[in-house]
Amino acid sequence: MKSRFYSFLLFTENCCIVFTSDVGMSIEFILMAEKLIIEINTAIPSFEGLHDIPVTERFPSADPIPITKVDDRIGMTYVPCESDKIVAIVESREMGSGKSQPPPGENEKAIAANILNFFESEVNQNRLPQNLLPLQSGVGAIANAVFGGLASGPFEHLQIWTEVMQDTTLDLMDAGKLDFVSGTSFTLSDIGKKRFYKNFEKYTDRIVLRPTYLSNHAELIRRFQVIAMNTPVEFDIYAQANSSMVAGSGIVAGIGGSGDFLRNAFLSILHSPSTRPTRSDPTGISCILPMVTHVDHTEHDIDVLVTEQGVADVRGLCPKERAKVIIEKCAHPDYQPILGEYFDRAVKKGLAKGAGHEPHMLAKVFNMQENLAEYGTMKIDSWD
Repeated sequence: MKSRFYSFLLFTENCCIVFTSDVGMSIEFILMAEKLIIEINTAIPSFEGLHDIPVTERFPSADPIPITKVDDRIGMTYVPCESDKIVAIVESREMGSGKSQPPPGENEKAIAANILNFFESEVNQNRLPQNLLPLQSGVGAIANAVFGGLASGPFEHLQIWTEVMQDTTLDLMDAGKLDFVSGTSFTLSDIGKKRFYKNFEKYTDRIVLRPTYLSNHAELIRRFQVIAMNTPVEFDIYAQANSSMVAGSGIVAGIGGSGDFLRNAFLSILHSPSTRPTRSDPTGISCILPMVTHVDHTEHDIDVLVTEQGVADVRGLCPKERAKVIIEKCAHPDYQPILGEYFDRAVKKGLAKGAGHEPHMLAKVFNMQENLAEYGTMKIDSWD
């Protein structure tokens, strides 16, 4: 690795680097890089003291990570750097452009309402505490809608243990709902950035930024019993989820930290629209399929699936029970008969072979995707 650009503050007297709003994997990059070009941003406030960067030991001598509360700090607020790596220092006088997210539409609002209703039900049944558990959320319109709903919802003294924070994190703080947030970076809009810097001390009093190896660490996610919420590309009737591929080979995104959180969380939630619009079909393509063409998250890691249609709580259910509740609660009405027919036929065929645990018709399982490629719609006329 020859060089990288970073947005840092540099303390030249002891050559220590203080990050700004992003930590991520920057520590690893600094350690691995042969040469560094460092950007010092003088347009924004100093982030000194906001970070928690411990020196971790390697296996087999590594001890448990001594973070037992979301607001614990165990490390340094800076990263030491070898001075001979630094070949240039560039000053930036620009705040930088933000990353805007579209406002939640009706589907996103309905999904958020379904999730909040589910939380209320879990609290009423004493399966969650009144202030829930530390929350993790991915990035996007649905995540914004969920946190926006929490800002006006009944839950108080919330905590967040996550990877990336969006504008709605500030909404939760302004609403007096959020006690503390731990993450690794911000993804704020232009308006969000101005708002954040204008009230910098007010917000940063309840924020700590950590490297990815801490924010996404299985030990800590499990210890805090995090509620993980992420948006896949699609999921299937048995709760396998695809977060990164279209049609099995066209990559649209990395899975980010969703795998780390969904595998280790106390409660793993996938939220998605039931369909996504296309030019050739007014309903759009179904996000619930007989089988996904690529698996990022297995059925063993998913507890709850949510669309604008409803909530499928699949905890403790066998695969066939999962399929029934996912089709009934999550699938779009236009696709429920299609998916239901596939499942019924697969069950009949599987039982005839003595293989009825998670039944599939392998010769037909991707017919909806093939029909989309050929005719522009997933609404197949028949499974024959």
